[in-house]
Amino acid sequence: MIDPQVLAETASRKLSNLVDEYVVNANIVSSVMVKYADGEVTVTQSWKDYILDVYVSKNSKINTSTYTTHDPIEVLSKLPSLIEKLTASPLYTPLPEPTGSPLSIIDSRLKDSSLSGDISGLLGSIDVKSYGNVAGMIEISYSRSHYIGSNGLDSGFEITEFNGYFRVFRGDDSGQWAWVSTFYDESLARGALDKASSLAELCSSLPKENIETGYYRVLLSPMVSGNLLESVARFSTAGSVILGFSFLQGKKAGDIIASEKLTLREVPRNNRLPNYRGFDDEGVATMDKPIIERGVFKGFLHNSKTAKLMNEKTTGNAGWILPRIFNLEVEPGDIRESELLEALGDGLYATNNWYTRFQNFLEGTFSTVTRDALLIVKRGKPIACSRRARLAGSLPEMLSSIEDLSRERWQIKWWEVRAPIILPHMLIKKITVTSTTL
Repeated sequence: MIDPQVLAETASRKLSNLVDEYVVNANIVSSVMVKYADGEVTVTQSWKDYILDVYVSKNSKINTSTYTTHDPIEVLSKLPSLIEKLTASPLYTPLPEPTGSPLSIIDSRLKDSSLSGDISGLLGSIDVKSYGNVAGMIEISYSRSHYIGSNGLDSGFEITEFNGYFRVFRGDDSGQWAWVSTFYDESLARGALDKASSLAELCSSLPKENIETGYYRVLLSPMVSGNLLESVARFSTAGSVILGFSFLQGKKAGDIIASEKLTLREVPRNNRLPNYRGFDDEGVATMDKPIIERGVFKGFLHNSKTAKLMNEKTTGNAGWILPRIFNLEVEPGDIRESELLEALGDGLYATNNWYTRFQNFLEGTFSTVTRDALLIVKRGKPIACSRRARLAGSLPEMLSSIEDLSRERWQIKWWEVRAPIILPHMLIKKITVTSTTL
């Protein structure tokens, strides 16, 4: 197997004679994915990716490229002619001095199984078949990265990851749950199976009702709130503000933008989550930091470019062009998960969602479609189940309407929650729900 440091050094030697500045990240990822349908393993895939991310600048012109290659010489030779066609970037600023140190987190079981492609010893104890009709997937991976830059950056790290989701069916009804971790923990997979199964069982035992359009108290599961709070975090990056894609445009640190119940943090140094990083893409040290603390906005996330443009300091969130988020965490609330429906009283429990779309980024107006079990709750008891509805509103209104959160939290990642996040259930005082037919 090619060493990512060797790959990065090869690219570095080539670029040093072609451009003014550069950073290369050679990332080699060994992964295994198991797919399930009807409670059975249908496909097991394993692969190895050689990914070379390249940042270059010349005469204040900037280019970033990603190559899937273990032989970068030929592809990098084409960069100078590409750069000549560009104009100088208004975001250009010299690469900062690297200040971060590498952080690695390795589960030897995940590493060995990812490299060998054999996961029978790991997943054999996860009994999916006993849950009946189950679809979903489990993925494990081992990643080695090495960064080299003209600013003196020369550092690497290793990460393992265990993630997946299960969707359990009971007739036409279903429930779904997901998980993510840097360690192998079969209780996470079993917990997702149990949660998805209990939601599907509950929905199948209840009469079906269409939901009338109106305002509702809504309990959002971590699957749903993770999707929406990830959007809040992305809108807190300075790049979103500069491009005009953020409802936080015009806000400043100290402004109240949410209920005091909400504290949302960006946590690249949480070693339970797979974007665990000691330095960002520019080599600057990362740090855990609040985005919203007890409802108060704490400031935008920056790389060196946006920090210079907005006369602020980098927060260790590069992105070579625009800032990025790594991992997220929401502080728990006061309600036990077993008491959530009682706290909801009369309203809806949305357990999953997809197709989140923003009608106006500056206002934060959005809509999202529920998926799987959608419970209709009266006096704290589920009385009916619906499978389809559309939640709509604005992120500022939703954030201000948070009444409380659960004590228990879940580690979530799946295709609608891209950034790994630890978070609780979230109780919203009022949100618009548009009805659809069953």
